[in-house]
Amino acid sequence: MNQEDSKDRFCAVDRLNGNKGMAGSAMRVLSGAADLGDLVDFLSLVLDNVYSGIIVCDSDCRIVFMNRVYGDLLGTDPKAAVGDYLDKYFPHTRMPQVLSTGRSELAQRCSLKTDMPMLVNRIPLRVKDQVVGVILQTIFRDYTAMTDLISRLQGLESEVKYYKKGLNRLLSPLYSFKSIMGSSPVLAGVKAVAAKYARTEAPVLITGATGTGKEMFAHAVHSASPRSSGPFVCVNCAAIPRELLESELFGYESGAFTGASRKGKVGQIQLAHLGTLFLDEIGELSPKAQATLLRVLETKMLERLGGVKQVAVDFRLVAATNRDLREMMSRGEFRDDLYYRLNTMAVEIPPLSQRGEDIPLLVRHFLVALDHPETEVSPQAMEALQNYPWPGNVRELKNVIERAVSLSEGRMVDLEHLPREIIKAPYDEPQVCENPDSPLAEQVACFEKRVLEHALALNQGNMTKTAKMLGVSRSTLYEKCRRYDLADTEKSS
Repeated sequence: MNQEDSKDRFCAVDRLNGNKGMAGSAMRVLSGAADLGDLVDFLSLVLDNVYSGIIVCDSDCRIVFMNRVYGDLLGTDPKAAVGDYLDKYFPHTRMPQVLSTGRSELAQRCSLKTDMPMLVNRIPLRVKDQVVGVILQTIFRDYTAMTDLISRLQGLESEVKYYKKGLNRLLSPLYSFKSIMGSSPVLAGVKAVAAKYARTEAPVLITGATGTGKEMFAHAVHSASPRSSGPFVCVNCAAIPRELLESELFGYESGAFTGASRKGKVGQIQLAHLGTLFLDEIGELSPKAQATLLRVLETKMLERLGGVKQVAVDFRLVAATNRDLREMMSRGEFRDDLYYRLNTMAVEIPPLSQRGEDIPLLVRHFLVALDHPETEVSPQAMEALQNYPWPGNVRELKNVIERAVSLSEGRMVDLEHLPREIIKAPYDEPQVCENPDSPLAEQVACFEKRVLEHALALNQGNMTKTAKMLGVSRSTLYEKCRRYDLADTEKSS
């Protein structure tokens, strides 16, 4: 602001106060050529234009200064009030107590003669450690302004609590070892090993095929660890483009790269401070990101992209992959030193095909989770589920049960509600006749008979269901049954 603008501004304020001489005093103070009178005028100008009402009393509680704001509140001329005792305007004033104790009283309720409530500060005025007076300052001229502010603050506080609760929910583990369903010996052994690893601070590497539940194990490891009260931050390395993964993990400073936020960004590693960082599909990390991650693990220090300042981080790393990291190492796609650091404590999740005895328990769990606790699975359908190799593992089983529940009209999941590949699973490996030298036609007939026998058994001899399962007409099924001497099943149709 230039000198002319300053002069115009002070003149405008001065006109509001009805005293044209103060503008000149203000200009002389600003230019450094003021005398004592100018300084007094200038301070009066300032005090008359602040939001708060201000009264200054001497040691006898006589008013020595009152600004325009307080004069308006009291309905009196500020200059005329000088020399009056304060109790003339505040019969129950606490100024004598403040003079006596020398202690400030902040945000205290006070009422004018008009019964208008206010909040005020009473502040002792000291000269060389001696209380020579008291300053009375209004914080709010009425409770309306205070109520509005409190209401806004409470609203903001509620929002903060809501988002904090949501953030805590997002950063909290969803599963424990009890959440991992199954009682098979192979799964029980893996859970026992993982539970022991959880009690340490060392990195854990979880391997297994897609859909085996690697993320559930990662949550469970965190839940059983000393860091369970800290955040659980999950990053799917395969779901983030490689060119963005480093900035997501390590964060970045303002202007670190084209398109970066002007405010910068805190990385996922920093968010996991005092908790657990779960890197799913760690095999997708670029060589550069692998090197940076290894350095962070070794030094416990993090430097954001585009930054020069290092930040201390304290987190436990749990990683998972469905890839063969050793094979990737041999091709130079995964760092040896990072692998050996991660592989200190390795957990291999068995595929569902190795724990068929867990399938009934998992099916029941999914039915309850889908809000169908009364729904049952027929013995034939359960046998088909247990005979299927489940290349998609537990995730595939969950999807199959969800589909079957949607297709079943009653409270029974039967073969007809299962995908064809599951129903046909027992016949994927052709069974030849006992004599391997038999002609082709005889071996085909032998296999066809066994298929029919198995399908009829699964459907308890019901010809309609068997024909639908095999994708043939009832007449064709009857004909084939007579050919292979299975016609006695007709009575069950």
